[in-house]
Amino acid sequence: MKARSLQDSKLMDFALDNKALIILFVLTIFSAFASPVFFTSTNLINVIRQISTIAIMGIGFTCILASGNMDLSVGSLLGMLGVIMAMLSKVIPLPAALLIGLIIGALCGATNAVIGVYLRMPLFIVTLAMGQVFRGIAFLLSNTSPITGLPAGFRFIGQGYMGFIPIPIVITAVVGVIVWILLNKTIFGRHAIATGGNREAARTSGINVNRTTILVYMLMGVCAGIAAAVMTGRTASAQHIAGQGMEMDAIAAVVIGGTQLGGGSGKIVGTLFGCMIVGVIANILNLMGVDSNWQLVAKGALILFAVGLDVVTTTYINTKMRKA
Repeated sequence: MKARSLQDSKLMDFALDNKALIILFVLTIFSAFASPVFFTSTNLINVIRQISTIAIMGIGFTCILASGNMDLSVGSLLGMLGVIMAMLSKVIPLPAALLIGLIIGALCGATNAVIGVYLRMPLFIVTLAMGQVFRGIAFLLSNTSPITGLPAGFRFIGQGYMGFIPIPIVITAVVGVIVWILLNKTIFGRHAIATGGNREAARTSGINVNRTTILVYMLMGVCAGIAAAVMTGRTASAQHIAGQGMEMDAIAAVVIGGTQLGGGSGKIVGTLFGCMIVGVIANILNLMGVDSNWQLVAKGALILFAVGLDVVTTTYINTKMRKA
């Protein structure tokens, strides 16, 4: 009986640790039967390009959730940074425009954190309000019109190839590796996860919680800037409404990937699988001709599913720790 219980426990541990991979496998099989177009090279490349943007955002968001924080401004920040970089690329060299965009992204992230940390305001509310500010700036700068006629280098970022590998995938892989190292192999990462696990205990142990929070939000801002460059290059234009609602996709992908909403853990690889799930769902709904309004319903259901999965996982872990 004990052997059976131990086997069930191991099976449950495996399922929870690899839930994103299991869900993706089942979803891929379903998609292959639902649409004969799904496994065509053209469609898969399209899915990969779409996933890359949310994946870069999700990588940054993993650090946000791991540190026990929340950022509802990232979608609007992406839209604003895309507009800024597109406008700058017309008057200065593209590398300089991109660098300025990333710096602005980091500063915007820092602004979110500083307001929340030093004015003692909930970052949930701060980022919700700042999202409106970023979106408004995007509207004002673009005059609510798409910015087109971008340099060829910009299009290469979103549409080019390195051999047979799309450039967005290369960028996503590089960002993923760098952030994985930061989160798992550096003092910054250990401090971020410790802050998410127990903020007061982290503070008592000598961790500068405020500085760690600011750095995490700066990293999120940089990731938003990179994602903005990829999305702008993919569409060959900067849209003032770009990134709308993307923070919800990021939350769903990160939580399905195994990062807990309450903080204290961060799984970059799991996030990438979670992003694939979000991308495949959006793609198969389009291929099946599902009305866009129903797609919003599906996205909301996915977020509820992600949160429910997080609750189940957290409850299971806590129960297991109490028994141990």
